[in-house]
Amino acid sequence: MKIGVLAQYLDTRSDIRTTLDFLSREHEIVVYVRGPEVQKVSQFINDDITIVPITVFNGFQKVLCLLWQYLYLMLGKMPASHYNYYMTEHVKLLNPALKKWQKTIQYLLLKFSKILPCFIHYDHYLHGLTLIKARTRLHPDIDVFLCCTEIYHDWLFAQILAQHKPVWTYVYSWDHPCKMKTFSKRTHYLVWHEGIKTDLIKLQNINPDSIYVWGATQFAYIFDHFQSKSNPPVPYDFRYIYLGCATGYDKLTSQEVDYCGQIAAVLQDIAPEWKLVVKPYPFQKNSVVYDKLAGLDNVVIDKITAKSKNKPHEKYLKIQYAEAFFHFGTTLGYEAGYFTTPSFLIDLVDPQKDALLHRFVHQYQNVRYLNNGAGYNVIKTKNDLEKVLQNLSDQTADAKYTNEKISQVMPLESFQTLVPKLVYLFTKNAETR
Repeated sequence: MKIGVLAQYLDTRSDIRTTLDFLSREHEIVVYVRGPEVQKVSQFINDDITIVPITVFNGFQKVLCLLWQYLYLMLGKMPASHYNYYMTEHVKLLNPALKKWQKTIQYLLLKFSKILPCFIHYDHYLHGLTLIKARTRLHPDIDVFLCCTEIYHDWLFAQILAQHKPVWTYVYSWDHPCKMKTFSKRTHYLVWHEGIKTDLIKLQNINPDSIYVWGATQFAYIFDHFQSKSNPPVPYDFRYIYLGCATGYDKLTSQEVDYCGQIAAVLQDIAPEWKLVVKPYPFQKNSVVYDKLAGLDNVVIDKITAKSKNKPHEKYLKIQYAEAFFHFGTTLGYEAGYFTTPSFLIDLVDPQKDALLHRFVHQYQNVRYLNNGAGYNVIKTKNDLEKVLQNLSDQTADAKYTNEKISQVMPLESFQTLVPKLVYLFTKNAETR
């Protein structure tokens, strides 16, 4: 079988690369990559996988694409979870890589979209892109295409769908259905579990017959971690709370850091011999924002190197030996739910003073999967924080803080199980076409 792949962040998403490695043992894999990124991606892709550069548009075509993109930003049909969509788009505007004129235009278009009728569906947007011709051509003999959310290249995705060949789109993360509007109705979807299938139906109006429960590739590393027979050293020689930062833009990170400092102060009062080990957000490039924490006596900044980003067992080991895992709404908080270490969502952010971070904590997926009533570990007030830390330090309430509500939703699976399931779905669907 010849499989075409359209997936972003192949340099950092080691789970997708591992999936492709397994597929390439028995199948021919062709990966489409933007021209400027070919060299970087090729360092991480094995030699058995073919990389095809996506040709960049010329000047006039770029202008057409940009105008159509801006029109879609203003009038594009969005998910039912409008709150999450707008929160995500406004957070994107914090990206320092955006030029001032880009931020201004996108901000105004988002404001207009709140009062204008949003009627352009993603499929209509894709159809418009097919009218813009470019030099990139798809391999005609590809049997099936595997794509990932968020769609890496809309124009190429439009060409893929126009071929009327089987297309499967992996919903890569639990928060994608609620915050994105790039969901075509002309593709099959692969999701983590039944809950995300329901999210796609409810928020994106996707036909349930097009959605297949597959599993979560990034969680396969947790499966491997538990199966490992190695005996690595305990990461720290002191008791600690592990806190995983969740935001990648300076304004948000600064607010997050302030609350980390408050948590460290309470920890100092209740368990002065403990430390707060803070794991910076791996895609936050400005490490200076964490300097305020580095000066606190009971705070340790978890060192993140280029190598450690691709070594998930290191972070799992630190979760495993922690007294608890704290976070403001991150996938790592969901992953921590598979450990006996209790995972707590920090929901004590002041909605007036730090509105942006408060909205971040109250994203759809956090509320639905981590903060949905009894049975979830949530810290909503300073009194809650003091009580939790006191109970943990006294070791009187260990049984009370469990992660069962999280871990029971989806069983862990290995790559050795997930990849054959994927091939089976490809094959079964091809037989019924």
